[in-house]
Amino acid sequence: MLKLRSWKSLQERAAFAALFHLSWPVIMSRLGVMLMAVMDTIVVGQYSSAQLGFMMLAQSVFWVPAVTGMGLLMGIQVKTSHYLGSGDLHRIGAVFQRGIAYALVLGMAFTTLLLLAGFGFLGLVEPVEMAHGAQLPLAIFAVSMPLFLLSIACTQFLEALGRTRDVLMATLLANGLNVVLLLAFVTGFDFPGLHLAGAVGAATATLVARSALGIGLFVYVVSLKQTKPFGLLEKQETDHQGAVDQRHVGYATGASYFIEVSAFAGMTLFAGRLGETSVAAWAVILNFASLVFMVPMGLSAGCSVLVGKAFGAGDKAGIARTGQVSFLATAGFMIMVVLCVLTLKDTLAGFYTHDIGVLTQVRDGLLLSCCFYLPDGLQVVAAQALRARRDVLVPTVIHYLSYGFIMLPLGYVFCLALNWGVQGLVGAVIVASLMSGTFQTCRFLWLDKGSTDAKFPLK
Repeated sequence: MLKLRSWKSLQERAAFAALFHLSWPVIMSRLGVMLMAVMDTIVVGQYSSAQLGFMMLAQSVFWVPAVTGMGLLMGIQVKTSHYLGSGDLHRIGAVFQRGIAYALVLGMAFTTLLLLAGFGFLGLVEPVEMAHGAQLPLAIFAVSMPLFLLSIACTQFLEALGRTRDVLMATLLANGLNVVLLLAFVTGFDFPGLHLAGAVGAATATLVARSALGIGLFVYVVSLKQTKPFGLLEKQETDHQGAVDQRHVGYATGASYFIEVSAFAGMTLFAGRLGETSVAAWAVILNFASLVFMVPMGLSAGCSVLVGKAFGAGDKAGIARTGQVSFLATAGFMIMVVLCVLTLKDTLAGFYTHDIGVLTQVRDGLLLSCCFYLPDGLQVVAAQALRARRDVLVPTVIHYLSYGFIMLPLGYVFCLALNWGVQGLVGAVIVASLMSGTFQTCRFLWLDKGSTDAKFPLK
């Protein structure tokens, strides 16, 4: 019995080491992606609270199709992991080619959608001046969409291959470029016939940085020695079942991401009805939560790759072990975040703005947000672990119930009907996160108990 426990303990340590090895570069690269938005928020927030409101409204509209597109491309990572685990290496090139085609088509479609319908969506915002100020930044963000999704497709492929550090280095370089351009453009920069400043300057800096990242990653992937056997630029054999599976994973993940990010965009509209100060405060609270959220996102990517490989190899014990270790790692990090916020909420708020009205709301909102950090982190890891084991429908249903049917209506009631303001928005997020985190995690653990005789076909 003692030897058995020692062996299990050794396996758990090995699983944690594998998760950490894969996840820490992903975490840093996800933080790097988010760092663009963080730096935009900090630099523009120090420049002008009004400009910060313009930029955050534009970003809230942009991120709805952008995050949905990220989910629709998730099949690249999942199917590449499956084929690596099952040894079907000849099918990987087709996964990459489909993923790149999906990324570019989706990017152009979403750009068109934002340019045609985005301004109409902003027209729902009151006061009108805020909607008008967000229009040009939104147009610039929209133009960046195709190359942004190209970078996501390449990132997911590299992460599935275990080349997470390569993604990290590319993301850091793109962020360095973004910071340089932010400092130049936000305070005022003149091109021939064009003046950049504030939110417009920040959007332009992000456009250039995202474009450089997308093009750079694609060139890097196709030139890698490791990818040569896959024939990424060569004609691939028809793989109908693989294409169907890849799309199905993307549909389910994209649907989940869509309802969540749409619900948060709706919450931003509620904040907009309270005025510029409330929009800026909600933007900071959401920005910090999104930054923290990148760590569970990184852990979810590492967990997805490991669960996907175990699934492809038919290793049921490996699936369960990876999930459990991932949940523990996520919970440990989120508890540290809560302790940090409780101790340093004033300092954290001061990083974003010096406006007294905004500071007060941000400080109180950060304190209340401590109630949703842990369940929010668990739900993203559990949902991605479920998708990696081909359980794609249930996580989507849970997301729609939690964020579409629970959080958004509660946000309206708490924020506007009961006049709780920004605190009411945070309260709605707490309820939705508790629901999603509990059900997603329990679903994964329940499947572990019932998977003794499960079969994992990968036709």
